[in-house]
Amino acid sequence: MQESYNLSKSLFPKNLISKHWDIYPPSFREVLFDNEKLKNFRSNELSYKFNDSLEKTMVSRTTRVLNRLKKITGRNFIEKNKEIFLGNPKTIYIGGDEYDYHDLFIIYFFHTLFPYLKEKVKKNKFYVVEIGGGYGGLIHRIKKSFPNAVCLLFDLPEQNYIANFYLKKLYPKAKFLNLETLMKIKRVKSFENLALEKNDIEKFDFIILPGYLINTFESGFIDIFINTRSFMEMNINTVNFYFSHIHRMIIEDGIFYCVNRYKKKTSGDVVKFKEFPFDKKWKFEISQQSFFQPLIHEGLLRRINTENIKLKRMLSKLKPYDIEFLKSLI
Repeated sequence: MQESYNLSKSLFPKNLISKHWDIYPPSFREVLFDNEKLKNFRSNELSYKFNDSLEKTMVSRTTRVLNRLKKITGRNFIEKNKEIFLGNPKTIYIGGDEYDYHDLFIIYFFHTLFPYLKEKVKKNKFYVVEIGGGYGGLIHRIKKSFPNAVCLLFDLPEQNYIANFYLKKLYPKAKFLNLETLMKIKRVKSFENLALEKNDIEKFDFIILPGYLINTFESGFIDIFINTRSFMEMNINTVNFYFSHIHRMIIEDGIFYCVNRYKKKTSGDVVKFKEFPFDKKWKFEISQQSFFQPLIHEGLLRRINTENIKLKRMLSKLKPYDIEFLKSLI
């Protein structure tokens, strides 16, 4: 794990790291490699900025989220899918049961995705990519319920290191492909001419790689793409980079779950959901304000083989209500 981190850190293109995420000094690896810190990552600085529980855990707020979530998913779904132990999260007791604030949102995302994941279950293998998945909480739910899913995570080196730790603890018998293993298998010393095919990864359960390596994979084999609350923290060039590969790699009838702020500017750019570079071959299955987060839009789109002339107009009607919105009313 440490070798993969050091390698991916040394090679990560600086233009793909936004102002929002340019927060890790060279000395941070000492914290990251601290085993005690790692064991407790959900209650310390290791999960800063990708764990809402560090900043927002309050009994009243968590209770409100839980009560609303129960109305959507039912209590049994929550109890079956919560994960409140690994990483020592900051949990709260409500009605005699233990909950983690951040975990409740992951359960909501998983519940939304569940019927679309079930569409793919008849395949011998199906492929799920999560971009910016943090410590791996959502992909864990997917793998737990759908063992035939091949799960790919693309993220920054720090998040990948923690996701490796988290998922290996949960799945000690699973097969993992990280950067160090990949270089050994492909027998390469650089990534300039690296090309990866579906056959290279189908025997693995989890593929955890730095985001810039998404461009090394073949086209047209990913069933589901996921991005929850991280495109909004990237600079526009990085968003464009990822969208180009989503369009290239997704299969027809594939699913793209995109949950992001209507508008955010912590990356150094003004990033708007309505201006994400969707091409015309998408249709919304879900388009609504996100669960318990009024500043965030929840979009679930299906890949189609014809151009959807209504898509641009639908996007223009989203917040913020600017000149594009006014033009959509004409």
